[in-house]
Amino acid sequence: MEGIIIKNISNDYTVQVDNEIYVCKPRGKFRNLNLIPLVGDKVVFDERNNYLLEIKERKNELIRPPVANIDQAVIVMSISKPDFSDNLLDKLLCVIEFNNIKPIICFTKIDLLKDDEVKEAYKFMNYYKKIGYEVYENTELAKIKDIFKNKVTVFTGQSGAGKSTLLNRLNPDLNIKTDEISKALGRGKHTTRHVELIHLFDGLVADTPGFSSLSFIGMTNDDIKNNFIEFNKYRDKCAYKDCKHHLEEDCEIKRQLQNYNILKSRYDNYLKFIDRRWIMKIAASFLSIKNGIKKNVERLDKTTIDYLHVDIMDGKFVPNKTWSFRQVKHILKKTTTPKDIHLMVKDVKKYINKYKKIRPEIITFHYEATDEWFEMIRILKHEDIKAGMSIKPNTDISKIMPYLEYLDVVLVMSVEPGKGGQSFIPSSIKKIQELDKIRKEKNYQFAIEVDGGVNDSNFKLLEENNVDTVVVGSYLAKRRTFQKNIDSLRETKKQN
Repeated sequence: MEGIIIKNISNDYTVQVDNEIYVCKPRGKFRNLNLIPLVGDKVVFDERNNYLLEIKERKNELIRPPVANIDQAVIVMSISKPDFSDNLLDKLLCVIEFNNIKPIICFTKIDLLKDDEVKEAYKFMNYYKKIGYEVYENTELAKIKDIFKNKVTVFTGQSGAGKSTLLNRLNPDLNIKTDEISKALGRGKHTTRHVELIHLFDGLVADTPGFSSLSFIGMTNDDIKNNFIEFNKYRDKCAYKDCKHHLEEDCEIKRQLQNYNILKSRYDNYLKFIDRRWIMKIAASFLSIKNGIKKNVERLDKTTIDYLHVDIMDGKFVPNKTWSFRQVKHILKKTTTPKDIHLMVKDVKKYINKYKKIRPEIITFHYEATDEWFEMIRILKHEDIKAGMSIKPNTDISKIMPYLEYLDVVLVMSVEPGKGGQSFIPSSIKKIQELDKIRKEKNYQFAIEVDGGVNDSNFKLLEENNVDTVVVGSYLAKRRTFQKNIDSLRETKKQN
């Protein structure tokens, strides 16, 4: 029998056939073939024994949120609380266009603006309409109801922008849980804990967990350029067919920018997206901070780092042992920077179930610590936490090949795990190059993170090899002027 997966909770997949519902589990061959069913998948299943047998070919899929066979994506963006991010909107539009999904923009919380701010907001919204996007306000419920018929629609966008609230207003019977915005974070609490297709206005709608970061991994700079749709109107008038619309002198896109026909924020975001040097992020580890740890972590939190990298050791997988869960919660209590949890532990599942409670952006576990790799990835994705896998210096890339398609992060240990202050192992570069080659050839979406011995002498080298995030610990802790140390690393990129 054939049907469509409309819900996934844990290892249970709800399959719908007409008006009948079946709760199925995947057969063991799915794990052997490295297949993970997604909501939206069209599947063949055994209706007697409730087993999934086959996943039909997908027309598209998103990794985050994990949904397949999508027709359109409603991008819900808040104008205020959380503050509007044109950078996030343009990222979402670009990546969604790249995946052959129709984007639809819905702006929320316009009523929170002052009169002069409303006028500026409408100028901005009208630009997106002019270049060809469907744009709605969340108060235009009658118009929004008309977009769903015979479509599979995903709701996505800013965390806390009001996706669940909007769906509840469209159909009060849905009763999707909502929370107030966390004032301390200025971002939404993740109120949706699973992905589910809901019947709405003769279509299917996925309400998915919010997220506030997105990667262009798997996309070339030409892909990014080609999915800024207003550029396509003018690019044939550029002097060069392969014009990047950046450093070239005779560029029609830059002329249209000067004539105010292209929105400056759109062009600025395009330049940021194609600048690989800008993309590399810094995750600050506080493992090497020995005194006044809570106070110094709060100081780190006020710097321009991208993540707080939390090293968790159990004294079993590695000789050293770090803080208890209660201590970590206390240390991080007043911080707002996204958390990147690195588990150097034997009982991976136990620690994931603990640390998921602090809602980190990433949890990374070691390949060498478990033999339930797919199960750990599934648990993390179910919790809308990015799934990371780390490998020790002596572990070959071939060992993790079956999992790369499903990972959000691969953490390359460039020192032996478990102790700060070690020197960078030069052979790590070969691993990084191999991973980068694999993800480009296979269009995988994982980010490459490097941990161990990172400083101003190798920062540029890591950047040149397309590393996405570097973990920096001892280099930051050697002096207590954290921001100066961070600035010196970023300046290393500019000088080179």
